[in-house]
Amino acid sequence: MTFKNFNQVLLNNFSRYEKDPALMFKSAGHYKTISYGEFGDICFRIASALMKRCLQAGDRIAIFSQNRMEWAEADAGALLAGAINSAIYASSLPEEVAFIIQDLEASFVFVEDDMQLQKILAVRANIPSVKGVFVFSEPFTASDPSWVFPFSVLLQEEPSPEAVARIHELAENISGEDAMCIIYTSGTTGNPKGVVLTHNNYVRTLEILIEHVRDISKLKRNISFLPLAHAMERFGGYYLLLYTGGCIAYAESIDTISENFRELKPNFFIAVPRVFEKIHARIMQGVRSASPIRKAVFSWALSVGKKAGHRKMLGEPLPWYVKILYRLADALLFKKVKGVFGGELVFCVSGGAPLSKEVAEFFDAMDILILEGWGATEATTPSTLNSPHDYRFGTVGKPLPRVEVRLAEDGELEVKGPNVFKEYWRNPEETKATFTPDGFYRSGDIGEINEEGRVTITDRKKELIITSGGKNIASAPIVNLLSSGRYIEMAYVHGDRRNYLTALLVLDQNAVQAMAEHKGIKDRSWPELVKHPLVVERIQKEVDVANDQLPRYMQIKYYRIPPAPFSIEGGEMTQTMKLKKRVIEEKYKDLLDSMYIEG
Repeated sequence: MTFKNFNQVLLNNFSRYEKDPALMFKSAGHYKTISYGEFGDICFRIASALMKRCLQAGDRIAIFSQNRMEWAEADAGALLAGAINSAIYASSLPEEVAFIIQDLEASFVFVEDDMQLQKILAVRANIPSVKGVFVFSEPFTASDPSWVFPFSVLLQEEPSPEAVARIHELAENISGEDAMCIIYTSGTTGNPKGVVLTHNNYVRTLEILIEHVRDISKLKRNISFLPLAHAMERFGGYYLLLYTGGCIAYAESIDTISENFRELKPNFFIAVPRVFEKIHARIMQGVRSASPIRKAVFSWALSVGKKAGHRKMLGEPLPWYVKILYRLADALLFKKVKGVFGGELVFCVSGGAPLSKEVAEFFDAMDILILEGWGATEATTPSTLNSPHDYRFGTVGKPLPRVEVRLAEDGELEVKGPNVFKEYWRNPEETKATFTPDGFYRSGDIGEINEEGRVTITDRKKELIITSGGKNIASAPIVNLLSSGRYIEMAYVHGDRRNYLTALLVLDQNAVQAMAEHKGIKDRSWPELVKHPLVVERIQKEVDVANDQLPRYMQIKYYRIPPAPFSIEGGEMTQTMKLKKRVIEEKYKDLLDSMYIEG
């Protein structure tokens, strides 16, 4: 069935999958389920209540909350009422919240709880367009009951026949070119920009993604933990499930994710590379502290798994003896690791930044397939994706059907297709600058395309380092090598207009403290510990290992350890965990300059 807009998708699936689970959430210590029929009833009530409060088709609403059942209800309900939806990261500061709401001229705002509400109240004078705020969790503190309401008041609205008719009329009349949502970019180089994505962008991109992946019948349930303000989770962890009639299961929090995996047994999930890297580091830390026999079993099993995984990737049959060895390795080790993810995982998807090939191969050896993809908010998220039947680790796969990806003269990847966005919200200058004269979106990513059409990302265009000697250096490969060690968690490479490269290294505190305990130096404070000769020696070894794999002009000559880890709260990272170059360069100017003092 072909849909003209996403409203038609929702109305169709509310009845088609009426008895099937749509949302799973934890309440009173147990997971509960809402069916598509129940979800539809809630969405009709919300749409009716918003229209009664004078929400007009084309008005904007914003959701300021962590992932939860009410997020989906507010979003889908507002869509049925003809609204254009946006979302704000729950960790955003009041001034960041005010900027987005101002820019949108939002009519209504949905907030998670009293903590988020207080941020809204702090900037109320700066958001005059807002007619009302609805709070998901009670109790909350608000002095104006005519402006702040519990979300539950919307659910009490019994849709009138006129409201139901209006909802169906909107679904018939909304054009595919009409805006469906506005997603704000993370703003690494200034204020975030609102990316306008249309109903066509979502519906057509979902169609071609399913065509690319082929069989999605086993993807019945996911686990949602990446913020829904993130374009990747919104597309693949939310709208995709509603489109296919799958079930969205919400993790309680990132702290309970391990327990929630075991409870929910998801078939797939979406994450950024850091999630997989941390799980890999935790497994390897356990292996290092294991007995010699356990270490030997792990090494043998991993070797068998990698051989089997490589043949599977190439589409080659496994020899009978490899099958036997693999079954043994699976029984001894792999089942335990797969059990961490619930034991029913078909595959998972990584995006948002390059995933280490070694990490992908590590998990694949244990029959945990991570499919890496590439795209952007401006591309409705995906432009390329490794598929379960055609993948190569170290690449981000081939373009989706009817999506064209090409290389500009300077190596920048450019994209054209049904997934490419319409415009930046009320920003025609930026919109014009982002497109080539023949209509390709300039992604800002530097990459390569091989003879098979597989795409590899090498760096961000804005993050290329140009040394004083005129060398153009991609920092991503250096960062990946540095952070692949045991003790280095993150790295920032510096060298613009300098004659050699240096780095700021954020250390893995758990790994360093475990080493310190083993060496009998655990009684030091963290600032003392990172200066201890034993720690300095270990970090230098990891830098040396990285340097040995790099040409001389890409090697790190000196490094420094910042006084605190990079963080969103500290301003060094965006909400999507990307490093903010300008902030780091300004905040740690003295530390960076100290590595270039003459002599």
